[in-house]
Amino acid sequence: MTVHRAFTSRSSGERKPWGRLAVLVVPFAVLGVWLKIVRIDRFFPRAGLAETAAKTSSDIAFGLFWCLLWAVVLLYVRKSRRRTVVVLLAQLATAVVGAFMVLNHAYAMRTGNPLTLSQISLAVREAEAMSGLLGSQVTPSFIALLSGVVAWALVAPFLLGRPFERLFRREAGPAVRRLGLAGVVILLLAATWTAPTASAAFSLAPAVQLAVSPLREAAAYPEALASEGPLPDPDRTRLVPRAGVEPRNLVIITLESQRATSTLPETRQPVTPVLDALAEQSVRPERGYTVLPHTSKSLVSIHCGMAPPPDSDNSEASEDGLPQRCIPELLAEQGYDTAFFQSATEHFERRRDTVANLGFHKFTPVDRMDKTGFNKANYFGYEDDIMLEPARRWLSTQDGPFLLSMLTVTAHHDYKLQGYEPIDFVDQPLLNKYLNSVHVQDRFVGNVIEMFKELGLYEDTVFVITGDHGEGFGEHQLYQHDNTIYEEGIRIPMMIHDPQRGPELIEGPANQLALLPTAVDALGFDLATDVDYRPSLYSGEPQGPVVVSCWVRGRCTAVLDGDRKLIHHFGDRRDEVFDVSVDPFERNDIVEEADEDWMESRREIAVGWYLDAERWYAPGE
Repeated sequence: MTVHRAFTSRSSGERKPWGRLAVLVVPFAVLGVWLKIVRIDRFFPRAGLAETAAKTSSDIAFGLFWCLLWAVVLLYVRKSRRRTVVVLLAQLATAVVGAFMVLNHAYAMRTGNPLTLSQISLAVREAEAMSGLLGSQVTPSFIALLSGVVAWALVAPFLLGRPFERLFRREAGPAVRRLGLAGVVILLLAATWTAPTASAAFSLAPAVQLAVSPLREAAAYPEALASEGPLPDPDRTRLVPRAGVEPRNLVIITLESQRATSTLPETRQPVTPVLDALAEQSVRPERGYTVLPHTSKSLVSIHCGMAPPPDSDNSEASEDGLPQRCIPELLAEQGYDTAFFQSATEHFERRRDTVANLGFHKFTPVDRMDKTGFNKANYFGYEDDIMLEPARRWLSTQDGPFLLSMLTVTAHHDYKLQGYEPIDFVDQPLLNKYLNSVHVQDRFVGNVIEMFKELGLYEDTVFVITGDHGEGFGEHQLYQHDNTIYEEGIRIPMMIHDPQRGPELIEGPANQLALLPTAVDALGFDLATDVDYRPSLYSGEPQGPVVVSCWVRGRCTAVLDGDRKLIHHFGDRRDEVFDVSVDPFERNDIVEEADEDWMESRREIAVGWYLDAERWYAPGE
């Protein structure tokens, strides 16, 4: 009996899986390449044929790998019923991988970054709290594409598989099976390749990127660079009042998603006139930076003067998530009452728990405020002036020194501030919406200052005003903030406004870790501690190299050493160096001019800093 007769004599049920498989995997392979081309058009609109080919090569290889993988499995599985099971498994696997491709595409189109396992895990664990965020990202086209991909994988092979049976009339011999298996291995290896000049995070096929990310993370932080020896005892940290100094109040205003105006393009009128005027009357660094561009992480940096938990798990909200003693707790020991107000809902990222871990006596989210007459600012908060009256009522109850911390929300994406006539700052629509939100947020700062003057509290209050992080709008193919390591994502307004002290511009960079020591200094306390805090901005001591880390582990980090800035990409692509004093928009990479020894030492500083932060928060340390 010939091979052809042997094949055709079998039941149509054995041949049918081949048609079903073709209908299943071929469109899947095409979809991956098409989605990548759409992303290339969004982020690299001037890409030529060679660049496009380099950036799609992983998707092409992965699509071919997926097709050949299941074909080879069928070649090695000879029995009809088992083949049917294999194709059913292929349908389920393709539905899952295809759904992830669509989710990754939607996230990448929004942010310029791929999805990671830690982000998916966080979204699943805190789905209820993040429902507003997730809902704001869902569009009809996304739902249609996601539904279509899943429906095709699960239904189309059954409906359309039979017409393709005629393409598969012969069974392959052992040599073909071995050749196919070799092809699977080669294509999988090819799918992990990216051009040396291209970002692997962008260029790799989504499933490949998801799979290799843990491997890259594991190699990103050599343990040899971590500090050794015992950790300091946080319980020993306390404030020591200076003789003859009267207690003063402290107000901390954290401005949501507010990048420094020096990182903005030219606007038709000033975006932050209040902050611009306050800066001229305040002590401030020449360039202020976040520590880790994510709100809950920044709250830890600002209030604790120490690195936040360097993870994507929101562990700062977990029980015993912050071993250090933060400024609310330290001031409470000196007789201060403390309160935290925010114009966002309390459920997002378990903010109530984070605030409790910081040590505040009172927490008032927007959920507990009267919303009459106030407009929504975005999917999870209201315009910031909603905090003024509740804060005024709390202030009226104070008969001693206090700490009042206020977190705004108006400038957080999706920048859908209602009930406000927009100003025409720039031509780019999305950026203009953001700038209008920042403008309203700026007005809120002025309203707080005026409220303190009206209450007669202004002269006896020190105001710490800072951004939590910046916000990207495609300047470096990145949007929003978590992993935007360029100036637009990490450079922020930062100032200590003290009515009893004159203005001063501190040379060089400083980050949020300098704020606690400076606030303590301004209030007339000394820090008694084993912890190695940053110098107070009042001290005149150099801040030293400033480290900023991306939210995703092993994605990117920056070290600012004077005017020079090294961005380390952990092998995703080659590192970059900029002179931000003359190139604040980071358009001229001077890595070829940089000394390699200097670059290596800065990398070691950044990696060691991160490892020390992980060690600080490690259980049992």
